Amino acid sequence: MRDKKILITGPAGHLTIPIVRRLAADNDVWGLARFSNPEQRIMLEELGVTCVKKDLAVDALDDLPDDFDVVFHAGAMVAMDSERDMAYTFQVNVQGTGKLLEHCRGVSTFVFCSTGGVYAHQTHPVCETDDYGASIPAYSMSKIAAEQLVTYLSNRHQIPTVILRIGAVYGPDATGPMVRINRMIRGKEVWVNPAEPRKGSVMWVDDAVDLAIKAMECGQVPPVVTNFCGDDPVSIDEYCTYAGHLLGIEPKFKWTDETYPSNQMDTTKMHEVLGHPKVGWREGFRRLLEAQFPDRALQGDPTEP
Repeated sequence: MRDKKILITGPAGHLTIPIVRRLAADNDVWGLARFSNPEQRIMLEELGVTCVKKDLAVDALDDLPDDFDVVFHAGAMVAMDSERDMAYTFQVNVQGTGKLLEHCRGVSTFVFCSTGGVYAHQTHPVCETDDYGASIPAYSMSKIAAEQLVTYLSNRHQIPTVILRIGAVYGPDATGPMVRINRMIRGKEVWVNPAEPRKGSVMWVDDAVDLAIKAMECGQVPPVVTNFCGDDPVSIDEYCTYAGHLLGIEPKFKWTDETYPSNQMDTTKMHEVLGHPKVGWREGFRRLLEAQFPDRALQGDPTEP
């Protein structure tokens, strides 16, 4: 993608910042956020991003340009911050999304970042036609509501739109699965829900960036709704055991209903709309540990002969 004017909300997130880095050199990239951390704004501006400080819950968008070619809307109140003030979460995640979509109705594609958490727990890989079911109360419910509002506004104003139901995206930073691996390293128990099937869908960040940029060219009316995740499902206990082998650590697990069950996500539609991820989970977790522990020699892959 080149020579486009692109608005990315929540531009310093663990998915969005690598997208910004990929696009900023050849496009006019804008970033909208509250920027409560000034260092994030400085980092983005050094990449050439035009930063706009807005709180989507309360701020008007009158002074925001409306001539963007693409909007990638990832800004949101996310779990677990979303649980602290449910009313504010819905203002940001639902009303703020509607306000932004109406303001930027002239785009060639509006990408709305939803979550795989909108699905009820299933015994089969969840696909886009499966039932809603909020496993994380405020966050998942706000995304369900926002999906419905986005669909309504897209149809009403003929705005080409893509809704991404995002699984677990992970990369060389310390977010996502690394949180559990760090617990394991500290000798703490990793919590795992025993509900079967336990496998979930994780995606290495380089694949996520490639497919997210592809999504920016795929808007349709009515919106395209697609899962956004890896092809190589893995359970929490499986990847922690694998990481523990590479690090020479024996993980400890707590099997409990106090944490959420996993859903594997069907990728058939994603393949048709966006393409295929390239990095399997074993390669991804080795890359993750190499980035996190550059001075530590990792053990051999236990799955290789």
